[in-house]
Amino acid sequence: MKTHTESFYRYFPISPRDKKWGLFVTTVGESRIAPHSEYPPPGHPEGYAFDWQHGRILNHYTLVYISRGGGRFENNRGQSREIRAGNVMLLFPGVWHRYMPEPETGWHEHWIAFDGKTAREWEANNFISRRRAVWQSNSEAFLLASFSGIMEAVRANRPAIQQIMAGTTSHIIGLLYSAQQSSPSGSLPSQNVIETAIMRLQADLATDVNIQTLARDLGVSYGSFRSTFARHTGMSPHQYLMELRILRARNLLTETGCRVKEIAMQSGFKDEHYFSRLFRARVGVSAVQWRAKSRDQARHVKGGAKPAK
Repeated sequence: MKTHTESFYRYFPISPRDKKWGLFVTTVGESRIAPHSEYPPPGHPEGYAFDWQHGRILNHYTLVYISRGGGRFENNRGQSREIRAGNVMLLFPGVWHRYMPEPETGWHEHWIAFDGKTAREWEANNFISRRRAVWQSNSEAFLLASFSGIMEAVRANRPAIQQIMAGTTSHIIGLLYSAQQSSPSGSLPSQNVIETAIMRLQADLATDVNIQTLARDLGVSYGSFRSTFARHTGMSPHQYLMELRILRARNLLTETGCRVKEIAMQSGFKDEHYFSRLFRARVGVSAVQWRAKSRDQARHVKGGAKPAK
């Protein structure tokens, strides 16, 4: 058996500062596994090394991205998957697993192991789930650039390297989560439909927007449009429209001298009293108070002084 591989990896001690950050990285690395090579390559400490027969259990989360080649993944939750270039394996703490490249192809793997209260909250809020161990990115160029950026920062021994790696890890999880919100082909509205809807909502803030009519104009059913829109944005179309209108109102309050009633109309609210109640509920202060506060802050910034706390 050939043993030719190219690997670079590093393990990190975790400081109290790193834990306070909320997300910390325990190891990063990459390996180019040549066809018919020994796998895993030797040299990893006990607790990380494993073989196909015995597998392993980790006490932290790990992302393993395969940018070339293919192989196999299994865990003790009944998930068994063929792995191809572009796939990301997400390993969870306490879950037995194993994976390996196909002998005929080998593969190029990149990994980052992480933990912390932020990662635990991602799982608790179902942004990542043990029901999904293999992910597919729809932004593979950005994904590869993210892993490459981590390796460059590690090789350069950048200051506050933990915070750099934590930020990139969050970015990678965000890319994967975004990819999972895309609709299956031929079923729910595509991403292009949602993007078109958002542009329409932004352009028609001051008009009486009917969400059901918007869905019909875009050629999709209201039910599928509403559920897919919520997956993409985290809000229903109506909630998203209200947030856009409140944002416009905040800008107009800061940048113009228009009366509150006029701003309500320009932001798409026919009823000034409803606008005032909603603005206070969403922003925490009245429209008049927001205007006074934002202008006071602008004066302090323009004068070179810090705003009063």
